[in-house]
Amino acid sequence: MKNGSDKDPKERLPVRPLLLDAKSLAAVLSVSRTTVYQMNNTGELGPMPIRFGRRTLWRYGEIAAWVRAGCPRREVWAKMAQERGFGHQFGRRF
Repeated sequence: MKNGSDKDPKERLPVRPLLLDAKSLAAVLSVSRTTVYQMNNTGELGPMPIRFGRRTLWRYGEIAAWVRAGCPRREVWAKMAQERGFGHQFGRRF
């Protein structure tokens, strides 16, 4: 057991994804995937998605920070992120 790879898979720590697709984000927010896209298109979803190849993804850390902040609309979230110096557009951690 040099690096712990011989452990039972159930004993390993779960890996939290850094990026969420719409389906995963919908599960995190307890809404439908369609609602995620609607929220994104109307600005109700604060964090901006990123494009990774042909995929649209959201940063888990930014989603978590947005929820902690009370789920403000995108305009408010962008100002909050800028004032506090975080958000993916600023390249800083949450």
